[in-house]
Amino acid sequence: MTTFRAAIALLAAIATIGCGASPELKTESAAFAASVVADTMGSAPASVRTIALQARPELEENSGVTSSTRQPGIIFTINDSGNDPLLFAFDSGGADRGVWRVTGARNVDWEAISVGPCGPRPADAAAVPSPAAPDACLYLGDVGDNDAQRPTRVIYRVSEPTAERAGYVGTVTAEALTYRYPDRPHDVEAMYIAPNGSTFLITKRRLTAPDRRLRPSLVFELEASAWGNGAAPAVAERVDSLSIVPGSAPRRQVTDAALSPDGRLLAVRTYTQLFVFATDSVTGRVAGAIRPSVCNLASLGRLPGEGVAWSGRSGKLLLTSEGRRSPMFMVECPVPKTNP
Repeated sequence: MTTFRAAIALLAAIATIGCGASPELKTESAAFAASVVADTMGSAPASVRTIALQARPELEENSGVTSSTRQPGIIFTINDSGNDPLLFAFDSGGADRGVWRVTGARNVDWEAISVGPCGPRPADAAAVPSPAAPDACLYLGDVGDNDAQRPTRVIYRVSEPTAERAGYVGTVTAEALTYRYPDRPHDVEAMYIAPNGSTFLITKRRLTAPDRRLRPSLVFELEASAWGNGAAPAVAERVDSLSIVPGSAPRRQVTDAALSPDGRLLAVRTYTQLFVFATDSVTGRVAGAIRPSVCNLASLGRLPGEGVAWSGRSGKLLLTSEGRRSPMFMVECPVPKTNP
């Protein structure tokens, strides 16, 4: 689908929004449709499947998503800022599989969720644990900072709960890691956990160099050893930058990231694109010499579209948007060639 046809299709969809939709949603959706024409990067996703989300009333702002590596077909998500500290589960059909209150945590600006090991892995360990591995943990990122003013941020870690029936309510207990950046505060919505336990954080918004040129998204790393390493905030060291330049096109801001189950691919989402990078299967670092592939998500017509997760080992991707009535999408996007 061309970007022009995508914009027309989206405008038609906006026209069908019921009277109950807020003026803000209609205004933002119209702005999104206009931006589609201006941004042509990437091929359209293939094999698009729309999944109705049977969301609980407590899920008001779906701001991040991740897929379980030990419970096939189970998906976890969280609310955005200012909501209660809750962890939600769904299955791949969109059905409710429980909610858990996260004790020992506070939702200031939760923006990211990722699955990973519960601690450091030996250097000679297999890159990816077996599906039955008992140490699967969920990392909940209180990493948002719209005005880039907060001196420290927090990541919470909980043992992955077992999915339950619809209507189930439980609790999980979190441990917390407070951290800071070495230069200044950054706004982050994309976080992923490497097989070795390192946490990676990708900046969201427009950054400018001293000469006023736009800078690419920066990548910061917290090593697994930072957990339980004293009361002082850990320092997330800058280790890379991506070939995504926030602000270089409308809606090009980084909103989520997901590492594939085999650790070899990293999906990084903006509002209108999905970039897939090749990565090292143990350290999780991006292979900079390999050009990423790009998928244009504008034809899906959802705003704000924020979350991304791999659908198990199928090679397909799950995409989510804010709002209880917003569906999930399962899509196929091209992956980078592994030969530089």
